[in-house]
Amino acid sequence: MRVCYKCTDFLDDQVMFTGFSYGGLSELPETNYFSCSMGPTIAGEIGVYGYRPSMLMDMLAGKRAEVGNKIGAYMRTFSGDCSPSDMETALQLVYQLFTTNVTPGDEDVKIVMQMAEEAVHAQERDPYTAFANRVKELNYGNSYFFRPVKIKDLRKVDPLKACEYFNNCFKDPSTFTVVIVGNIDPSTALPLILQYLGGIPKPPEPVLHFNRDDLRGLPFTFPRTIIREAVYSPMVEAQCLVQICFPVELKNGTMVEEIHFVGFLSRLLETKITQVLRFKHGQIYAAGVSVFLGGNKPSRTGDVRGDISINFSCDPEISSNLVDLALDEILRLQEEGPSDQDVSTVLEIEQRAHENGLQENYYWLDRILRSYQSRVYSGDLGSTFEIQDEGRSKVRKALTPSTAQLALQRIIPFPCKKQYTAVILMPQKSRLRQITSFFQSQQITRGRDAKILAGLAGLTLLAFSLWRWIRTQK
Repeated sequence: MRVCYKCTDFLDDQVMFTGFSYGGLSELPETNYFSCSMGPTIAGEIGVYGYRPSMLMDMLAGKRAEVGNKIGAYMRTFSGDCSPSDMETALQLVYQLFTTNVTPGDEDVKIVMQMAEEAVHAQERDPYTAFANRVKELNYGNSYFFRPVKIKDLRKVDPLKACEYFNNCFKDPSTFTVVIVGNIDPSTALPLILQYLGGIPKPPEPVLHFNRDDLRGLPFTFPRTIIREAVYSPMVEAQCLVQICFPVELKNGTMVEEIHFVGFLSRLLETKITQVLRFKHGQIYAAGVSVFLGGNKPSRTGDVRGDISINFSCDPEISSNLVDLALDEILRLQEEGPSDQDVSTVLEIEQRAHENGLQENYYWLDRILRSYQSRVYSGDLGSTFEIQDEGRSKVRKALTPSTAQLALQRIIPFPCKKQYTAVILMPQKSRLRQITSFFQSQQITRGRDAKILAGLAGLTLLAFSLWRWIRTQK
C-alpha cells in the first residue's frame, strides 16, 4: 500500500483521506454484473466493518469518524472524514474493512432484498430519478452498466456471489494508494498509519490485480443523431427540468491542455447561457454545466470519451423554446466566438476558484488523487504537479476569443445542432385534470364555432339586403 499525506492548517478539526485501486465493475461479465453490483448494498446492511451498522453506530457515539466505500466502473475506493483526535478510530475502520469477511445469512438476505425492492419502487415514483434514468438510457445506448435496476434484476441477484465479490474488492492492500490531507501531526499520525494501514495482512495470492492500461472499457455509445424527448411524471407541484447533452471525445497527445480547455469552456457556456436565458429573456434563475470524462478506461494512451451537459429549470410551457435559445447561443459562440469581455470574465472566475481551492483540504485531496491517476504520472508526484500547472498556465495564456471558438468547434459537435440530446422533465396531468381540460376545450371550441356561425349569418343577411337594395335601384 502506498500512502501520501499532506499537513495543512486550513481547518483545525478536519482530516480527509481516500484510497483507490484500479479494477472495478467493468471487468465483470454482464451475467454477473447485477449480483456483484449489489455487493456494497448487501454487505453494508450486514456490516462491512466487523459489526452490524446499528451496533457500530452505538460504538462511534461521540466520535467524528466516518468511512465509506464504493465500487465503480474502473476503481474501488474507500474514503473518510474525521477529526484529528479520532484519526485512530477512522484508520481502525479501514483495517476492519480489509479484514472482515462478510457472509450473508438467510434472514439478512431476506431483509436486504426487501429493502432493495422498496428502494426501487421509491425510485420509480420519484420524478427526478425517472428523468435521470431516461437521460442515461439515451446518452449511453441503454448499456447494462447505466441501465436502472428493476425488480426483475433483483430477483436474479446471488447474495453469496455479491458478498464474495465485495470481500475480494477490499482484501489485498498492496494495490491501493491512499492520500491523507488535513490537520495532521506526523509524530502521532505516522505510527497510526503504520499500525493500521501497514498492518493489514496481505493475502498469500494476489487478489484483483489490474493494470490500468489493460482494463475493459464500458460498452456504450452516444447517439449519432438528434434526440429530443419529454419525460412525463406525476408531481405534487408542477416543475420542469431540462438537460441538453453533447458528446465529447478528447484525442491523445495534448490531453493535459485539452482537459483544461474543457474546464474553461464549461465556465464559458454556463456564463453565456445564464446571461441569455436569465438576464435577456428572464425565464430561468440559473444554468449549470457539468462535465463527465469517465467513459473510457483510465489508460495512459487512449482517447477520453464523455459528455458536457447543460441543466436548468424553467416553466414547462416554454421549455422547448428555451432549449432552442440555448442551442442558438452555443452555435453563435461556435460561429462568431465569445467577446474579449467574455474571455476575461471566464479567466477571472477560474482564477478565483483556483485561489479559493488552494485554501481547502478537499482541493488538495482531489488534486493529489488526480495526479496519481494522471496519464503523465510516472512515479514522481512533484513532476506531475509541474506538468499540470504548466498545462493550466499554457491554456490561460492562449485563451482568446479565437482559440475559445476553435476549442468549441473541436470539443463538442460543430455545428452543435447536428448531434445532441435534449430531455425535458414535464409534469404529468392527472386523469381528472385531463378530462376537465378536454371539456373546457370543447366548450371553448363550441363557443368559438357558434360565434363564427353567427358572424357568417350576419354577413349573409347583410349581403342579401345589399342585393335587394341594388335591385330596387334599377
